[in-house]
Amino acid sequence: MIELKAYQGLIRNHKELAEELGAEIAGCTRREREEKLIVAAYQAWGDRMGLHINGQFGVALYDSEADELFCARDILGAELLFYYVTADGDLLYGTQIRDLFDQPGFKRELNEELIQFYLGFSYVPGEETLFAGVNKLEPGGFLKFGKGGLQLGRYWELSFEPDETKTLDDWADEISDAMDASMASICDEGEEPDSFLSGGVDSSYMLAKSRAKTGYCVSYQNQEANEEDQARATAEYLGRGFEGIEVTPEDFFATLDEFLLAYEQPTSDAAGLALYCACKQVASRTKLCFSGEGADEFFAGYNGYQDAARFEKQSDPVYFGATRAMRDLDQKHYLKRFHKNRSESYFMRKRGAGGRKYDTVSWMLYVDLRSYFEGSILLNSTKIAQGTGLDIRMPFCDLRIFDIARRMPSRFKANAGENKIALRKAASRVLPDEVAYRKKLGFPVPIRDWLADPAYNGDIERAFKGEAAAKFFEPKELQALFGEFTGGKSNLWHKLRYRGNKTSLWRRVWSIYVFIRWYELFFEQSAK
Repeated sequence: MIELKAYQGLIRNHKELAEELGAEIAGCTRREREEKLIVAAYQAWGDRMGLHINGQFGVALYDSEADELFCARDILGAELLFYYVTADGDLLYGTQIRDLFDQPGFKRELNEELIQFYLGFSYVPGEETLFAGVNKLEPGGFLKFGKGGLQLGRYWELSFEPDETKTLDDWADEISDAMDASMASICDEGEEPDSFLSGGVDSSYMLAKSRAKTGYCVSYQNQEANEEDQARATAEYLGRGFEGIEVTPEDFFATLDEFLLAYEQPTSDAAGLALYCACKQVASRTKLCFSGEGADEFFAGYNGYQDAARFEKQSDPVYFGATRAMRDLDQKHYLKRFHKNRSESYFMRKRGAGGRKYDTVSWMLYVDLRSYFEGSILLNSTKIAQGTGLDIRMPFCDLRIFDIARRMPSRFKANAGENKIALRKAASRVLPDEVAYRKKLGFPVPIRDWLADPAYNGDIERAFKGEAAAKFFEPKELQALFGEFTGGKSNLWHKLRYRGNKTSLWRRVWSIYVFIRWYELFFEQSAK
């Protein structure tokens, strides 16, 4: 007998699966039918079941006859599955880290060596977490636990298979058709979706291809960080409703603890926290909202892809992904203990080794898909949905669209002057050129100004002087950093050291503060 022990997910091809498996799903709720299909898929295909599912899932199944537990995670890594082996050899598991906290044999301990990974990347890449012994399954991975102990495996490997026979228009046709198919399967007939909308092409194209009624845009009083006017114009062009959702600095800082409790690991992504604040407001207006994750990571949307040639001059290049917050040298100034065996360069070189056989842009995409996309971008959506109760669905994260990206040659994704080339071509068929070809803004948040304001940075100063900070950081260095950033006291040595880094000081202040606050919540206040 197969028993479903844990499940989170969204299965898009439920109709096709039900027909193929002979499963009766008429009259079932979405949750009921997906649980039925997950069990039936495992009975039919075993550890290869994930290859048949277009969707996202974190699942644990128990086979009573074999006395074996099976856990798996979807190909892209949109859902999560964590596991922990106790001192007695028992396996604990859950779709959230907090699922493990009260289980017998779990010891809540800090994985201190990973602090520098968090500081370096602004999130925690890879399978380890900042809770010692707690690991997450890789996307496309599975585990089995039974009489033979723990066995880890993979049912899918990331690869690129460029098809050189198609033109730009051909690829735009494929994207358009796949987006239509994604939109047709992502919602049930009775569901009424809305959509997030920025000034960029991804969310604009998503809204144009969907039946979403309203576009919601995160906005700020700081007009330099606002995309509201551009988003409103797009919504009006498409004949949809529009609402700007203002995030104030008061909202931002007051929500940090809730945000960290939902995320379970620290992240210094200011845009993620701002979106969390906005989603709390949106959740009072609608139940279901589309979000544009995947477009940048599938079709080379980050500006760095346009400068791929810089790596071609290096004999052994290392790409650190779409975000890097703090270099090793900088971390050493602040951390009491820097672990040389935890080299970020070694980690990212190993992470991207399987992509070195491809062209440079594809290699960069390979690295981002196996680190930043899964560990930060998708984590954002999953954790924001869990924390706010808003049902967030991602139309671009459809395997039909992902398969197009795997087969599309890099020259249709990015070059020295353009990015998302084929996607923008597809979008230009339903949007004005000024929208389809608008430069990426990158979800700006006016956090630098907020952090510099004494009205909001008081708890940062408190945290930098606290016991948690003293455990892991050099107090004098934290005080000098805070003083230099806020225009307070700092000595000549620090003034000289920070002379060329003024614009990045806010990121260091924020990253260190977020870690300290996360540690206080989960280790000093025993958050559950």
